[in-house]
Amino acid sequence: MFTREHATAWCIGMLTCFALQLLVGPQSNAPKTTTGHLKRTNDKAFVLHVQLRFTTASAAERLLADWRPVANYCLANEPFLFSYEIAQSDKNPLLFSMYERYRSKTDYLERHKASAAFLAFREKMKAMQDAGEVAVSGESFVELGVGFV
Repeated sequence: MFTREHATAWCIGMLTCFALQLLVGPQSNAPKTTTGHLKRTNDKAFVLHVQLRFTTASAAERLLADWRPVANYCLANEPFLFSYEIAQSDKNPLLFSMYERYRSKTDYLERHKASAAFLAFREKMKAMQDAGEVAVSGESFVELGVGFV
């Protein structure tokens, strides 16, 4: 027999489920990586790929130390910047690659490049270039939205 207590318990259970759904949000069936990160498609981001070739390990360490505050600033203050990472070659310890993904080229040119954090870093990297400690090359691209990140 369905009693008033059953009805009350059922209502409380449903309200609890509803409240949890509001707090947690809907569960996505989107593909995920093995670490649980969602795989995103169709960002069509503006991408910079910059290669850094250092003459010494100490020059590379100095640049990384100068780059870290910029990366922290970007993480906290640039929501239009989808990813900002640097990688070291597994074959040549003096070769690095920066990979930057922006919502648009305009965001890169008018917002990121105008930040005090970027300008301070750029000045230090330019001094290293002028001293012959690092050679910088790179290209820019627009993603086609065919794959995923």
